[in-house]
Amino acid sequence: MITRFLIMLFVATVALPASGSGGFDAKGYRLPPYRSPTPEAVEGAVTLNTKALKTILSTEPGVVLIDVYNVGYANGGFLQDTPHWTLPGAIWLPNTGNTPLEHRWRDYLDRHLQRLTEDNKDRALVFFCRADCWLSWNVAKRTAADGYTSVYWYRNGVDGWREAGGKVEAARPEPLL
Repeated sequence: MITRFLIMLFVATVALPASGSGGFDAKGYRLPPYRSPTPEAVEGAVTLNTKALKTILSTEPGVVLIDVYNVGYANGGFLQDTPHWTLPGAIWLPNTGNTPLEHRWRDYLDRHLQRLTEDNKDRALVFFCRADCWLSWNVAKRTAADGYTSVYWYRNGVDGWREAGGKVEAARPEPLL
């Protein structure tokens, strides 16, 4: 009897999909969990390695670096109790890579992109997070779908930047407004 119960439990566990197993929504955005191997490319964006990122930073004026690593938010404020290390000069727009994307975070992303690009959808935008992080993949895909034409995805993120000897600096999230 116990053996049969254990076999049935094993079959049920294997047969049922895990909650939050990393699928995609109907529009093709990644669902949680967000930390797992990512694909080589994202629709509508150019994937950069560290060498290509350094090249674009030195040759393309006005490129905007955008870190999208998540941070908690409650009672009208970001819950940041330790420094968030990011690429020098990067703007931190947390919580914008989630799926589904809450209305407030969608508005937050849209307002800041409009401000950062000065309403120029051709302005170069480089999105990143960490290595093996789908948050920046989601934001790059979302931004390209919104009609931005110079969207880049730095797949290696802060981890790859540091591994290549790049310097980092502490950042604070842009205000929710």
